[in-house]
Parts: sequence; C-alpha cells; structure tokens
Amino acid sequence: MHNLIIYCNVPWLEIIIAFYVRGNGVVITDPDEEEGWMGPFIDTDWQYRGLQVVRIENENIRLDVLPEVGAKIYNFVHKASNKNLLWHNPRVPPERAVYGSLFDDHWAGGWDELLPNDVPFKIPSGETLPDHGEVWSQASEWDIVEESGDVVAVRFVTHGRILPTRFEKTISLHAGESFCSVQYAYINLGAAPIDFLWNICCPFEISSATRLDIPARRGIIEATDPWNTLKFNPGTEYEWPYAVTPAGERVDFRTMPPEEAGVTDFQYLPNLASGWFAVTDADAQVGFGMVFPTDVIPHLSLFRSVGGWRGQHLVSVEPSVGYPYDLAVAKENGTAGRIEADAALEAKIKAIAYEGVAAVERIEPDGSVIARGQA
Repeated sequence: MHNLIIYCNVPWLEIIIAFYVRGNGVVITDPDEEEGWMGPFIDTDWQYRGLQVVRIENENIRLDVLPEVGAKIYNFVHKASNKNLLWHNPRVPPERAVYGSLFDDHWAGGWDELLPNDVPFKIPSGETLPDHGEVWSQASEWDIVEESGDVVAVRFVTHGRILPTRFEKTISLHAGESFCSVQYAYINLGAAPIDFLWNICCPFEISSATRLDIPARRGIIEATDPWNTLKFNPGTEYEWPYAVTPAGERVDFRTMPPEEAGVTDFQYLPNLASGWFAVTDADAQVGFGMVFPTDVIPHLSLFRSVGGWRGQHLVSVEPSVGYPYDLAVAKENGTAGRIEADAALEAKIKAIAYEGVAAVERIEPDGSVIARGQA
C-alpha cells in the first residue's frame, strides 16, 4: 500500500486528504479514521472506472457494491490484513454491459447473482432468458434503509425484463462484526409459476496455499466439457473430497493443483450436510466464509480454473438453488427451484471475513468460525 497525502492550508480551512492506493483502485479515507471509530457507515460519494460505488464499512470489513452492474459486490476487504477476499479478473475491469451480453466476456470478478438461469434458456412464450440470467447486466435501484450508530443497511432491487420478477438484496452491517448479512427476496409478480436457477457466485484467487472446506457429501462432475481441459470423465460422481481420474490419480478437491496445471473443471455438490463454506489462505491464515439456509439453497456449484479457462487462476464457490447449469435439464430432473404465482423466495445469508485459521471445521449460523482441531 502506498500513501499520498496532500495538505491544503488556507486561513479559514485546513484540508487533509489521504489517498490509499490499492491494487484495484483508489480509496479515499479520512486520516483521522484510526484515531477513533464512529461506527458503521455508508459512503456513496465516489466512483470506480465511471461506475457508482456504494461503500458499506465498519471497523473490520469493507464492501464496495456496484449498483450499475447488478449490485455486484466487487470488493470484500478484511481490513486487518488489508486483503480483498474476492477474485478480480486481471484483464477485464467492471463495466456496464448490454442486456443479453455473454457473461464470460464481462466477468470482472467480485460477487455476482446469477438468476433465473445460467446458460440461455427459452421459456414457453418463445423468448430466451440471456446468458447467466437477468440480474448481472442490469442496473439496480438502491436506497439506504437503515443508517444508525450501530447498523447500516442498503437495499438493491433488480427487475426482470422477460420474467415478471423483482429481485431484492439488502446488505446490512453491524458495528464490531466481521460479517455482513444479506437478506434476499426473489418475487414472482406474475400469474404462473416460475422455474429457475440461482447461484450466489463468489470467485476467489487461488494459490498452493488455498484450502476449501465444504460440508459436501458427494460431487458430480458436469456432464459436458466446454473447455477441453477436464481431467475427469464428464458425469463422474464421487464421495467428497476425493475423486479419481481415469489415469488413477486421486485428487483432493480441498486443495488446488499446481499453477501450471492448465485445467478447468465444473461440478455440483448436491444436498450439502450443512449450509456453509470456507475459502482460506492457509499461509496468511485469512479467509472468507458464508453461511446459508439449506432449506432454500441446498446445493453448491464449484468452478475451478487453474490456467485452463482463458488462462485464469480462480475458484468460484457458488451456493445454489438448483443444478445442473442447464435449466431445461434441471427442470426435467426435478432439481430446479420454483416460485409459485404471486409468491416469493426469501433467504438470509452471512458472509464472513476471518483470520488466525488455516482450515475450518465448521461455521455456525451466527457466523462463528470454528478452526479445524478446535473444540
């Protein structure tokens, strides 16, 4: 981190502005911040690459939300380590996208909401839902719903263009906590049921020190191989976390392959034993965790690219309502979500930044992270 401090002194005013330049942008911070914390706050007075930023911050974590690109949470910063816990695409910055664009061509990283579909899907009317859904490429309406000394909350709303839906994401942050809460609502405003998929898409940078802890029972390798770098037979099922390649290699999916591996894989972890996951940098002992209700979000999708997909290195961990990523197949298999007419699906999750942990045994519903080996 590099600091550039500018002093401007006039007889009636003294202005001190500190610019903290980080790897992915410029953050403007009051230099008196460290002298006394005033509680959680919301800052809406700056932009990143021409995009409105809604910053939500307390003593421990900082979130930067970009309303103009589906209310993407672009940064989730653990302040003690000054580490942004979400992956950023080094070649694709966030930008406004035309509705119907290809998601991969605009995937800048950060936390996205992918719904009501993944691959394009033709609905009974003959219209086609766009790649990776209706939310990520649209601007979200937003408003501050709470702002006090103890808690702040911002609601983001996106409307379906093809489907008669309203998607709400309300992010709240309390003083002193190392997690944010996100209250979701997906509302069917129409007169017919809606079948859908929804992935909470959270990508992370990976290294040899990256560890995944997920209470999965089994894994299913996606039955197609669009990247032609898959080491496994498409459709392979295995008992988590160990899978065996056709060559007989035993692979532990909790750890990452060498950076030169040049592989990509996409799989589903259906019907989790418990609703949480953790991604930890075991060397730095800093990580990101999430807890979610399995009665609403019972599955998890896992996408890894270790130099495979477009030469990128990341793992995307995605709590999911349904699977596989083709909504037509999910409907046929009975593994898609459904909202009845004039009804809503609601869920509340917590996203946690933690430290001092190399591996996670579990995350409690209150956001407490229990280290492996801890009583």
